[in-house]
Amino acid sequence: MKVTRAQLRKIISERLDPRKIKANVYEMGSRPNGVSLDTLNSMYGTPAFDAIDELVEENMGILDEEEGIYYSRGSAGIQKMLTRRGLS
Repeated sequence: MKVTRAQLRKIISERLDPRKIKANVYEMGSRPNGVSLDTLNSMYGTPAFDAIDELVEENMGILDEEEGIYYSRGSAGIQKMLTRRGLS
């Protein structure tokens, strides 16, 4: 399958669109185990960390800095993380 220049540009622009990255980070963080920072770094690089900062600031998620995992608000993993840390 041949990829045209226009298709390639679209793929790259979607991958680097900060709003799309933020939405993807939020969605991935909604998983029961959250999403690891290593995974986000390999997928998006620095823009993923900018998205995490925004989501945490907007109170839409929590970053577990000890484990290197981001959890979106409502993720089942948040409760496990709080219990593990003795906060719940």
